[in-house]
Amino acid sequence: MAPRNPFAPTFGASPPVLAGRDAILADVDEAFETGPSHPDFTTLFIGVRGSGKTAMLNATEDLAREKGWRTISVDATTPGLLDRIARAAEQIADEDDPGRSSVHLAGVKVMGSGIDLDHDPPLPPPHRDLRRLLADVADGLAANGTGLLITIDELHSTDHAEIREFGAIVQHITRREGRPVAFAGAALPEVEDTLLKGSEATFLQRCSRTQIDMIDSRGVARAIEEPIIERGGRIDPAALAQAVTATSGYAFMVQLVGFYTWKAAHDPTAGITAADVERGIAEAESRIGRLVLGPMWKSLSEMDQRFLLAMAEDDGPTRITDLAARLDVKQNYLSVYRSRLLRSGMIMSPRRGQLDFAHHATRQWLRDGDDYRRYRDARP
Repeated sequence: MAPRNPFAPTFGASPPVLAGRDAILADVDEAFETGPSHPDFTTLFIGVRGSGKTAMLNATEDLAREKGWRTISVDATTPGLLDRIARAAEQIADEDDPGRSSVHLAGVKVMGSGIDLDHDPPLPPPHRDLRRLLADVADGLAANGTGLLITIDELHSTDHAEIREFGAIVQHITRREGRPVAFAGAALPEVEDTLLKGSEATFLQRCSRTQIDMIDSRGVARAIEEPIIERGGRIDPAALAQAVTATSGYAFMVQLVGFYTWKAAHDPTAGITAADVERGIAEAESRIGRLVLGPMWKSLSEMDQRFLLAMAEDDGPTRITDLAARLDVKQNYLSVYRSRLLRSGMIMSPRRGQLDFAHHATRQWLRDGDDYRRYRDARP
């Protein structure tokens, strides 16, 4: 029986090897050591779907816990963000100070054989004074030389009023009063055009911003090979190079290729071959279309989609002049869509005057879809 598959192709799961992010984590670690005066003490991880933003939040929490810090981890996809933070802070306060949840004698059983004990009634909803609650928790932790880290995932989905209130609280506690309450958030690039653009969340605008980009080829090779070796397997160097190329540096695609390559191998401990990698890549590309490219596609405007469909006609990079001709528009008209798609992570600019898909699997995924057939049928 082959050893258990070491890869984790699941959104939100930490990979077995977090490669290519050492410099970012070094900055985070330094921020914990330095305290609120460090620019990365409050930071945002911004990246496209599948880039590994949540994994970075997980790694940040791990660093904090290693230093004895307490952590609160929430996501912003549903209302009640402040309530969730407050409940978690209350739990930390109770754990660190058991006397807060007092017990009193409720009564003596005259004919019975014991004493009934009751807890005091629950405190009022804590979010009504979240600032005081977080300040008290931070002071208690500071006395022991540690602090509190709050992480919020999916910030682009947050209720603006809630994040504005949260930001005002942390801004006061951390930046103005110097208490050890660190913050890390993760969001899609669209947050640049929403929360970070207006005047609704000045705290977020003042946070350090870290772009979670594609992993370089050396980091990808390490992220694939090391977990295989740790489970007693091995992979042919040429097969490894093939797997690295197929990922295009996407963190999630690294896990997909690794997972399905391992699964395709008859016996990974005897060696993973190029044929195993080919089968793994085929399955990974099918999955990346459904799990990442599809949701990204649905979030685009009609013109954004036409832009990409026109690019899919080429087998390689697309010249902007050709793109304008296909769409029958002037080049300067394309600049808004070009900028938006570059930010979304769907395309990149390999050289001046050219565009290409950020993930090479996108081209074939588009060509196989009904939208592309309709686009081609409508062409003159």
